[in-house]
Amino acid sequence: MQKSPHKRLAVVIAAMAAAAIAVPLGFGSSHREAPNIALDPAADNTDVYAYTANDAPHALTIAADWIPGQVPANGPNFFRFDDRARYYVNVDNTGDGVADIRYLFKFKTKVRNQNSFLYAGPGTQDFNDPGLNVIQRYDLVRETLKHGKVERSKTIAHKLPVSPPNIGPKTFPNYQNFVDQSIKTLGDGTKVFVGERDDPFFVDLGAAFDAINVRVGTGNQGQGKDDLSGYSTSATVLQIPERLVTRNGTSVSGPNAANAVVGVWSSTDRRRLQVTNASAVGGAAGKSRRRPNRFVQVSRLGNPLVNEVVIPLGQKDRFNRTTPNNDAANYGKFVTKPELAAVLNALFGINAPETDRTDIVQALLQGIPNLNQHSGRNAGTPVDTLKINLGTPPSMTPSRFGVIGGDNAGFPNGRRLGDDVVDIELQVIAGYLVGNKVPLGDGVDKNDKKFLSKFPYLAAPDSGFDSNPSQRFEPAHPPTPPGGP
Repeated sequence: MQKSPHKRLAVVIAAMAAAAIAVPLGFGSSHREAPNIALDPAADNTDVYAYTANDAPHALTIAADWIPGQVPANGPNFFRFDDRARYYVNVDNTGDGVADIRYLFKFKTKVRNQNSFLYAGPGTQDFNDPGLNVIQRYDLVRETLKHGKVERSKTIAHKLPVSPPNIGPKTFPNYQNFVDQSIKTLGDGTKVFVGERDDPFFVDLGAAFDAINVRVGTGNQGQGKDDLSGYSTSATVLQIPERLVTRNGTSVSGPNAANAVVGVWSSTDRRRLQVTNASAVGGAAGKSRRRPNRFVQVSRLGNPLVNEVVIPLGQKDRFNRTTPNNDAANYGKFVTKPELAAVLNALFGINAPETDRTDIVQALLQGIPNLNQHSGRNAGTPVDTLKINLGTPPSMTPSRFGVIGGDNAGFPNGRRLGDDVVDIELQVIAGYLVGNKVPLGDGVDKNDKKFLSKFPYLAAPDSGFDSNPSQRFEPAHPPTPPGGP
């Protein structure tokens, strides 16, 4: 029998407060979070979600998104994955911050009629219609690794179609046909979808990056502007049977099982290109030579949001190049003394602790004991992965505040589409877990569109014809107490 939400929450907070934390580290990333990746949007991880779906209780559902700020009307060259990049979804089932399982998406785009400016002709019905001029397909490769080295690589899907952007009703009168044809169930039971979806992240970006300029009060009574409403994203959605991601290759028997917790993050690699100017014999200058080299990581994303406001500008690009197992050594000091806490104190006078913030490290990076902390020799190792206990059953009455709202099936135990990570993280930075419960938020409580109850869960994108981005304001509502009602 499960404990009541209030009892479970008390256990979680007590575990956080009592834990001894030896090593801190930095957080993950989100939309346009670093200088270099802001110039390379096709490689930019925007968000990653990992959770147990209500209709798939014995599978790990992962939605990983790329390419921020997609205005649906931006033709004639609409947004797409880059054929030259490699897109990864990583799973760590031992807790050391090194991938044990990886899913690699490799894309190839074909233009059927190079003499047309159209993406598709009027009335194009589906992938079988010759009127579809631009078509992108992908291979899906499953890699198993040991000590960070690929031991086995297997292509588990070949030339699957990518659901195209929703250009408009004249071009695609039955857009759902493309979505339906893009949902595939593979031989090992994995379900996959790739294509354009409504961006599921909801946040008042304009207020957040105007020095946390909350529009009304402390952001707990609505009236924030959802600056990502009406925008699209390029999504990959995987639903993977538990036995394919656990450390021992078996399903999870319950929340206390040794194999229950896995860590998830996404990453993007590009091919390194070296340009050299080799000297000829006798010292004469030689010709410049371009040497294509191995692929290197240019972006990654684990926990949401905080690379923007915790990792300083001088370290953001480095963060995107490095891997979770090195986070503690590289970025620890920026988390235990977060600049954002000092900013919140200056703006609101809320008494947020500004130093020794081991509570943040515990909640997001080490995992919470008896909830989503890895077991075994790596228990409590601080790494920036989205940790989820696959034995925690999905909630029938989810709280947007996740664990601090008494709902152990939500963030930071994984991340569901509806988890209000902005409000959760603002309240945690303010000191919620150490008794300083402040009703902070950004005034945006939910996505502009309802999420789907079935795969691929992310809402359909607006069409280019109906494009109307960034026009939704959260309705006013009575003040919400810290952590939700």
